[in-house]
Amino acid sequence: MNLSHLKKRIAITVAIAIAPCAIAAPAPAASPATVNVFAASSLQVQYTALAKKFMAAHPGAKINISFGSSTTLASQIAAGAPVDIFVSADRSAMATASSEITSPVDYLVNQVVLAVPANSAISKISDLNKSIKWIQCAHTAPCGIAADKALAAETGITTAPVSLEASASATLAKLLAGAVDGAIVYKTDVIANPTKIKAIYFKDSAAASTTYQIGISKSAIAAKNRLASIFLSNMKSVNVLKSLAKAGFQIDNVR
Repeated sequence: MNLSHLKKRIAITVAIAIAPCAIAAPAPAASPATVNVFAASSLQVQYTALAKKFMAAHPGAKINISFGSSTTLASQIAAGAPVDIFVSADRSAMATASSEITSPVDYLVNQVVLAVPANSAISKISDLNKSIKWIQCAHTAPCGIAADKALAAETGITTAPVSLEASASATLAKLLAGAVDGAIVYKTDVIANPTKIKAIYFKDSAAASTTYQIGISKSAIAAKNRLASIFLSNMKSVNVLKSLAKAGFQIDNVR
């Protein structure tokens, strides 16, 4: 056998010996591409748009958002519902989810107002004492807690709501459907429907306000869900906060 043939046989033998190792090498684990978000119903319009924008900027990413009353969402989280990010409309609901969301931070401020149809003759809070049908959120929901405080600070309101709704979105829906004469909803809801409803403000804006909080779950941290961390940072970014400020949310550090 000449030297040239010997070199070829050695090369083939080495290639066969190495090939199985190359094929058997495990592929690196893929990073989680899904983020499960629980968010207050009052954020539905803004967060739906922001999630679409985020997914467009991160191909392959999927943001699943469940909107509802923060109180209900917090109870679901405490009961073990899978969640990566929670945005609550008040601190008390966030506290209910503290077993899973351990380090939330203050995020936004919203306030409740008396909303009435754009052509309504109702012009002041005391008009609630007239023969009108009005509603508010349930007393345990953040929008209901703020409504109760705002009404208590107003004094002199002797009538009661004809119903207590489960969430801010449900309360708004009844007003927009024409089922009632007025509803205590968030200022941001009125701003989102400028041609349909108008706002009448309570005299004590502090009593009428609620502080939203946002946080990441222990499960997301344990799973090293990097996408959840990126999404959280994005939702707290200056550009996103500015867009939320335009929607009517109050943000102290946004100019």
